[in-house]
Amino acid sequence: MTSFDYSGTYMSSWLQPDGKTYLPGPVVVDATTQSASVNGIAIKSPQFDTAKNQVSWTAASGNTCSANLQFYQNGGVNGFVGAYAQGGDPLPTSNNLFGSAGVATQQLSTWNGTYTVYPSPGTQSIGTMVVSNNSVTYINNAVQSFDYTGEKTASGEIDQLAWFTGDGNKQNMILQFAKDSKGDLTFYGTTWTGGNQPPEVNVTGTTAKTPTPPTIQVILVLMMQSTTTTATEVTTEVTTEVTTEVTTEVTTEVTTEVVTEVVEEIIASAASGFAAPGSIIPADAEADALAADDLVRKAQYLSKPH
Repeated sequence: MTSFDYSGTYMSSWLQPDGKTYLPGPVVVDATTQSASVNGIAIKSPQFDTAKNQVSWTAASGNTCSANLQFYQNGGVNGFVGAYAQGGDPLPTSNNLFGSAGVATQQLSTWNGTYTVYPSPGTQSIGTMVVSNNSVTYINNAVQSFDYTGEKTASGEIDQLAWFTGDGNKQNMILQFAKDSKGDLTFYGTTWTGGNQPPEVNVTGTTAKTPTPPTIQVILVLMMQSTTTTATEVTTEVTTEVTTEVTTEVTTEVTTEVVTEVVEEIIASAASGFAAPGSIIPADAEADALAADDLVRKAQYLSKPH
C-alpha cells in the first residue's frame, strides 16, 4: 500500500448504535506531528502506522473515546473509514465512522443570515445565531476558532460548521446547513457543554421571517469503501457516496423508515458485491449511478404519506 500525507480536517458521519441515525462531527489529524483531535479534544497517545495509513487510540490511554481509522485517497481527496466508540465502550465489529477531508467550495457567507434557534424537540426559541461573512455569533456570544468544512455530492454540497468549549466558547456545536423548499436557510445539529456528544439532533434553526421550528431535512451520506485485494495488500481503493435528500416534511416514524430502507438496500448491495481475497471486482460507474438513482427514488417514495 502506498503511504501518503493524510493530514486534514475531516467532516465525518458517525453511525449510531441503532444502525439508522448518522451524526456529523469533525476529526482533525496531523500525520506530520502525529497528533489528532476529535470534537476539539486532543487525543492522548494516538498510534500512527504510516506504512498502512492507519491511526488508532484507546480510552485506556485517558481519552474520551476509542477509534481505529483507515485512511485512503480518492480523486485527490483524503478520506477514512473506521470503528469508533465513546467512553469505555468497546469498538464495534464493523465500521461506523466515515470521513472526508474535502474543502468547502461554498464560502461561509453562502449561509449569511439571522437564524432563530430552537431546541429539538421544542417550539420555544432560545435565541439567534448570526452568520456574517467569516464571523458567527451564537446567542449573543461571538464564536471563536470554528471549523468550516464541505463535501461535494451528486446533488450538491453539504457544509458543516463546528466549534468547541476548548477554544473559549460557551458550548460545543456541530451543525450542517441546508435550504428548505421555501428558500429559507436552515441548520440542524448537536450541541452540548460537557461529556459525550449527544446521540441525536438536539438543535435547529431557520432564517424564515415568520419562524417556526424547521422540519429537519434528512441528509444521509454513506461512504462505503470497496477494495480490490490480493492476499497481502489493498491495491485499489474506491469510495462510493450515496447521498439521499428527503425534502418532504415527514414524521419521525416515516423518516426512520426512509433511513432504514436505504441503509438495508445498501447493505444488501454491498453484501453481494464484495470481493473474496485474491479476486478482482472491476469498477462499474454506470451501475453505481443507476443504484444511487434507485435509492433516491425509494427514499422519495417512502417520504410521502401513504
